[in-house]
Amino acid sequence: MAKKTNFFKSSALTFGEQAGRMSSTHPGFRLRLRRNSARWIGELQPSALSETYTVQIDYVLRKRPKVWVLKPQLRGVLPEEKIKHTFSDGSLCLHLHQDWTPAMFIADTTVAWLAYWLLHYEFWQATGQWLGGGHEPRPRK
Repeated sequence: MAKKTNFFKSSALTFGEQAGRMSSTHPGFRLRLRRNSARWIGELQPSALSETYTVQIDYVLRKRPKVWVLKPQLRGVLPEEKIKHTFSDGSLCLHLHQDWTPAMFIADTTVAWLAYWLLHYEFWQATGQWLGGGHEPRPRK
């Protein structure tokens, strides 16, 4: 039996690589770096007819980015309805856990998935149906 190696395992991009790609791809996002984390806040408009959203992306090296919509406040279709595809902390569920790796650029994946999520959020507001597919996140035990 062959010994398992990490030879082909992808390595994590550095904060510098993530920040550089984000600033060149989405220059309107402001970056705040801390010792072991990065936070971007910026505006995103998923389509020409869409609202402009202020969003926050938090990233801890090698962990899945967490994303929130800061403005406008998200709301359910009905009063007191839970927002579709969100976690208990209010962050957005943009993809399945295994769909993102630390070797991927947040600017190319997370921001695109966020725009897609926002577009489906607007469709949900208009129609009452979530047409974006996916699975609702399961609560942690």
